[in-house]
Amino acid sequence: MNNLQQKYDEMVSRQGSFKWGGIYTPCTLAVPKEAPKGSRISRLNSRSLGRTIHALSTPERVFVQFALYNPALIDIHEQKMLSPVPTVHPLRGHPLATESFPPPLSGTLAVAKAIGLEHYTIVYEYPNGERKRKPFPYQGDLLLYLIDNSGSPFAVNWSVKDIAEAFSERRSKKAKTPAQQKKDRDYANMRAQLEAEYYASGGIRTYQVSLDMLDTAVIANLDLLFGMHGLQSTHETQLMDDFSAAVQCAYLEGVPVAQTAIAYGSRWGCRDQFIARIYQDIWSRKLAVDMFKPILIDHPLNYEEKDLLVSFGDLFEGFSG
Repeated sequence: MNNLQQKYDEMVSRQGSFKWGGIYTPCTLAVPKEAPKGSRISRLNSRSLGRTIHALSTPERVFVQFALYNPALIDIHEQKMLSPVPTVHPLRGHPLATESFPPPLSGTLAVAKAIGLEHYTIVYEYPNGERKRKPFPYQGDLLLYLIDNSGSPFAVNWSVKDIAEAFSERRSKKAKTPAQQKKDRDYANMRAQLEAEYYASGGIRTYQVSLDMLDTAVIANLDLLFGMHGLQSTHETQLMDDFSAAVQCAYLEGVPVAQTAIAYGSRWGCRDQFIARIYQDIWSRKLAVDMFKPILIDHPLNYEEKDLLVSFGDLFEGFSG
């Protein structure tokens, strides 16, 4: 069995039997033996989702954190297989889904044929020795599941790159002729169209998101807050709630909130837990600080001038109607 056939079996095994209520396993895990060579992998433990999310690049890690910052998010399916054949809608069977039978997704084979893209295939060898060419599944980046104002779930698909220009080119370290460059651009555009139309067949909107869309302060703040969001406290719940109220007062008065953490830590011990709680209150949007400026708790926190989720709200919108 060659490596591609092994990867094919692995992808189908991990994705083919998923049902809501079970454990989601991405096509590719963020481990050295599976991730693309040279990729900057990371595994993010999400407290809200109760599982580890596998990111295969720095941009993916940042946008996973950004998605988790949105309280409307209920799940993420990263590194999700795009089925070559027609398949059920990703929300089929979800306990919050109001539609018992949401529209199925067209397979990538049909979409590729419609747009004139030659679908990638491999030669698959069966146990009896028979060899047959089979379509190899493409893989998406981040499929987000969110709740709308009525409480119904919907999905949006994020295709992730480091810079916007990367969506229209194929990366290579080798020098290429203008004709090769044009061929690569055409393929990149058709590959993006394939994914967008695959999900659109089920009423799912696709967005191209890139790291250069976000300010460096936003990226740093998301990483800082996410790193603190899941830390547990040994103090009683009421004490921590009282602390959060005191932090809110200090924030509104323009007093550095670290001073409140120091005071509570001196009295109750475990100062680091109070410091972590400040970041957790910002993460959960109880403290409306400016995410476009560095978060420095030993200085007066910057009041929110524009809401990060409002500024990028269109990235979380599905198709209307």
